[in-house]
Amino acid sequence: MDEIRFGVVGLGMGHNRSVLISKTPGARLVAVCDLDEARCRRTAEATGCEWTTVYDDLLARKDIDVVFVMVPSGMHAEFGIKAARAGKHVVTTKPIEVTLEAADRLIEACKEAGVMLAVDFEYRYLPGSVIVKEAIDRGLFGKMVFGEVILKWYRSQSYYDAGGWRGTWRYDGGGSLMNQTIHDIDLLLWFMGKPKWVMGHASVNTHKIETEDLGMAMIEFESGAKGRILGTTTHPVSLPVVREFHGDRLGVRMVDGELTWFLPDGVPVPDIEPSGPRNIVEDIVGALRDSRPPRVTGEEGRRSVELAKAIYRSAEQGAPVLL
Repeated sequence: MDEIRFGVVGLGMGHNRSVLISKTPGARLVAVCDLDEARCRRTAEATGCEWTTVYDDLLARKDIDVVFVMVPSGMHAEFGIKAARAGKHVVTTKPIEVTLEAADRLIEACKEAGVMLAVDFEYRYLPGSVIVKEAIDRGLFGKMVFGEVILKWYRSQSYYDAGGWRGTWRYDGGGSLMNQTIHDIDLLLWFMGKPKWVMGHASVNTHKIETEDLGMAMIEFESGAKGRILGTTTHPVSLPVVREFHGDRLGVRMVDGELTWFLPDGVPVPDIEPSGPRNIVEDIVGALRDSRPPRVTGEEGRRSVELAKAIYRSAEQGAPVLL
């Protein structure tokens, strides 16, 4: 396939993805869709693509291979299944969906249609993330002992009120964990492996929302390693996200994409050159050209939702939850 042709539905975050598509070699942005005509015109003017306010019209086009689904999280399955049944490959923004049942429907629909399903977890393409993952896979950390992610951000009440879907169970699937911290939960699972059990806490502290604005969890992984998650939108200002991982040979801190290594005397910094796709669009282009899976398949994207839902269940029950 010389050129992979894209359509995008949902032009909130979808505007940025549309611009990325238009600038990626081997990709062509054909058309975008949103109920808001002003958003459509903005993106079309920025990228030179066509636009429509009718999703069925976007799906009816024969010159689109892939549809980016950038609508609210609780609508990913609905829009993704329609795209799959129209013969389009599907990319959803994070998370894949807000329930495991909806995620499974989307995964199954893509399998039945014979199309690819990918989830856009952009942190997996950062050079630092790729280096840490490769170092873990090479055994340079030794036995993995502990991993944690700490997100302390500020979100105003007006942020949650805008659009009417943020902070709702139906469309957001959760709060500070499912929306803001889900990227970091995904990285934690990518680096540390499959969780065995989780003990969670979730509460509303400073916002008027259905879901949590502060969530925490303790985790034990099948390897025996431990983990911790903190995600909150209650901080007075947004701080850089901190991610730390260590084994019995070395440790690393990741902040704003920068790596700080913690090394015993005589142990060199891992000499790893990051490789592979640099973003989701490059990944999709390469996956379709080379007939390989994307970096985050539907099944892989489902894992972070499973863990987040287990945290909520543990918080409600006041007891550990087995996965």
